[in-house]
Amino acid sequence: MGEETTECKTTEFTTDSTAREHIVEQDDNLELYLAQIRKIFDIPRIIDAPRDKSQIINYYLMNKRSYRLAWNFEGFIHCGISYDGKRKKGDFREQARIVDTYIQDNNAKKVLELGYGLGTNSAYLARRNPHVAFDAIDISNKPLRSFTTIPNLHFCFGDYHNLSQFKGNSYDIVFVIEALCYSTQKLEVLREVKKKLTKGGFFIIFDPYTRNRAIPLSESEKTMWKLIYRGSVLETFERIDNVEDAMRKEFSIVIAQDLSTYVLPSLEAQESNARHYFNHATFARAINKVLPFDVVRHLPQLLLMPTSVRRQIACYYLHVLKNDR
Repeated sequence: MGEETTECKTTEFTTDSTAREHIVEQDDNLELYLAQIRKIFDIPRIIDAPRDKSQIINYYLMNKRSYRLAWNFEGFIHCGISYDGKRKKGDFREQARIVDTYIQDNNAKKVLELGYGLGTNSAYLARRNPHVAFDAIDISNKPLRSFTTIPNLHFCFGDYHNLSQFKGNSYDIVFVIEALCYSTQKLEVLREVKKKLTKGGFFIIFDPYTRNRAIPLSESEKTMWKLIYRGSVLETFERIDNVEDAMRKEFSIVIAQDLSTYVLPSLEAQESNARHYFNHATFARAINKVLPFDVVRHLPQLLLMPTSVRRQIACYYLHVLKNDR
C-alpha cells in the first residue's frame, strides 16, 4: 500500500438510474418499513429530539451493551467490510486492518484515534504493534475495561475539535472510524489533525455520507433519511462532495474509495434482526415502555439503513488524506 500513496484513487458505486430503479423495484420495502415504524414509534420524537454533545455522550453510554449485542461481541461497533458479499465475523476488523497496513508500510511510531467508542480498534492495533505508541480520544472516555491495561495504549477524554492535549507534529497516522460524522465543523477537525501529524503523515477516515445525486428525495425518503441520522443523534449526514472540498483545503486526498456495496452485508444482517422487532408491534411497544428512549431510538435506523444505500442516498467511504503541504 505504500506505492498507493502517490496518487488519488477513487472507486465509485454505480449511479446508473436504470440500475437504481432495478434495485429499488426488486428489494425495496420502504413504505412497509415506515408503516411498521409508525405503529411503534412517535416519529417526530425521534426526528426532533435534542442533538447536543451531552445527548451524544448519553446515547453512547446508554447503548454500550446494546451495541455489542447488535454488532458483535468483540466490541467493534461499526459496519463490517465484506469484499465477497458474504458477512463474516472478521469483516468487522477490516477498517483496523487497513489502518494497520499504513502503520506497517510507513514504519509509524505514534498513532492517534479520534472517537474510539469502546476502544476496540485501537486495542486491536496496539496488540499487533507493541512498539508503536497509541493514543485514543473520545468524549465519553469509557473503553472496555480489558483494553485499559494494554501498555502501549492510552485512552484520553476530550473532544476531537480540540486536540491541544497532544503534541504537535508528532503522529504518523491519525484515524477515525464512523465518528467524524458527528461533527458539524469538519474543517475545524481537519485543521486540528493537521497540526498533530508529521510531515507526510496520514489521516484515515471511514464514514457514511449523503451521496451526490441530482434526483430529489421523495417524502418517504426524507422521512427515512431523518430517522436514520437523527436516530443516532446526528445533525445530518453531509454530502460527500462538500466534505471532500473541506479535505482538499488542508490535505491531499490519496484515496477516496466508495465501500458502500461492501458494507451492505453487515447492514442487511442488522435489517434482518430488526424485522423480528418491527414485525411484532404489540411486543415492540411494550419493550419501548421498559427501555430508555436512547436505547430504542436507533432501531428504525437498523431497519432502514440498507434501503438508503440501495436507493443510493447513503454512501460509505474510505478516505486517506496526506499531510504534504
